[in-house]
Amino acid sequence: MLKLKDMEEKFAELDYVTLGIVLSLTVFGLISIYSASSFASESGWSFQFIIQFISLFLGIGFLTVIYFTPKQFLLDKAWLFYVFGVMLLILPFFLSSDSAETNRWIDLGFVKLQPSEFMKFFLIIILARYFSITRNSTDSFVYVIKPFFLTLIPFSMVFIQPDLGTSLVYIAVFIGMLFASGIRIYYIFLLVAPLITIVAAFHLTAFTIWGIFLGIIVFYNQTNLFSSVGVFIGNIAAGLITPLVWNHLKPYQQTRILTMFNADLDPLGAGYQVLQSQIAIGSGGLKGKGFLAGTQTHLRFLPEQHTDFIFSVIAEEFGFIMVAILFILFFILFIRWFAMAFKARDKFGAMLVIGGTVALLFHFFINIGMTVGLLPVTGKPLPFLSYGGSFLVTCFGLVGIILNGNSEQIPRVPTFR
Repeated sequence: MLKLKDMEEKFAELDYVTLGIVLSLTVFGLISIYSASSFASESGWSFQFIIQFISLFLGIGFLTVIYFTPKQFLLDKAWLFYVFGVMLLILPFFLSSDSAETNRWIDLGFVKLQPSEFMKFFLIIILARYFSITRNSTDSFVYVIKPFFLTLIPFSMVFIQPDLGTSLVYIAVFIGMLFASGIRIYYIFLLVAPLITIVAAFHLTAFTIWGIFLGIIVFYNQTNLFSSVGVFIGNIAAGLITPLVWNHLKPYQQTRILTMFNADLDPLGAGYQVLQSQIAIGSGGLKGKGFLAGTQTHLRFLPEQHTDFIFSVIAEEFGFIMVAILFILFFILFIRWFAMAFKARDKFGAMLVIGGTVALLFHFFINIGMTVGLLPVTGKPLPFLSYGGSFLVTCFGLVGIILNGNSEQIPRVPTFR
């Protein structure tokens, strides 16, 4: 562990701007959760508010532990952390008390833990280790294979829980760290291309144009003709199979998927949450309706208002001015953290900063997008503001990883002979 002198140096390196903004956001989140959940208790002090308040102090403690953990220790024990995280992901399948055939939580009686949240740390640490010590060239596709499979394992386990939102966070972290490590943009393109192919497959003209564009990009960048042909045929095959799979889905399954992108198709069913969220956001106006005065919130038209749709509560009660302030604070954080990664003295530290930043940025982007109806509802809460004990502790832990990666301490990476 750190010596007293090292701890004093770490205290001196603390970014108090980050801490100030994060605590301000969290306190405002507590105010919003109080309003969104006050109907659950006659005194107004709801269970959700109390849990969030306690989680704030747990999060501060978690941030402190991660920040003062030497980077050398994180580098040396990265594999141990990763294996431990994968083992944790297995436990909900045996110890979960969830209904509706989901396996996301471990019920300890007095508290429920979501292991997939903590896997974010372990994935960031193991990927940071790989990208900082690998001898593979960034010009080689081999450079992508190992981190891809390191990400695929937790992604698959969380996806079948099922938890699409968190599994997508893992992919976002992987792609963000991969890009920051200096990989060729072409290899990231290869990872994203199948998703574009599947979407384009529903429109013949779009699929044709995409196929031509894909062929040009693949054959221009590949030096191996066999690989080029394989990539091209694989994507085209995925596109041709997609309509067949779609036609075999039942009508209600198709409706659920379509309402992810257009809530008006099922306003009283799958699209209800998004429509109520849009009403709440639009009704807030410039200054909002006032604290505890939101009609959509307190008449309970808005589902999951203290968690996934806390942004809608804020917009309705505090208006556009407060929303703009929150956006500015988040913008300052993300810009500041990316600047930290750019200035980091060691690659392992830079990768830690990038991983933590991308994870929080992805949560922010997805949550805002789904509450305003621009993205499908994936159940991703808003960092520091939404209710969720495990999630708030995770957010503070990610801040700890970012600040730790920004510290001056330079770890010794393994040497290869």
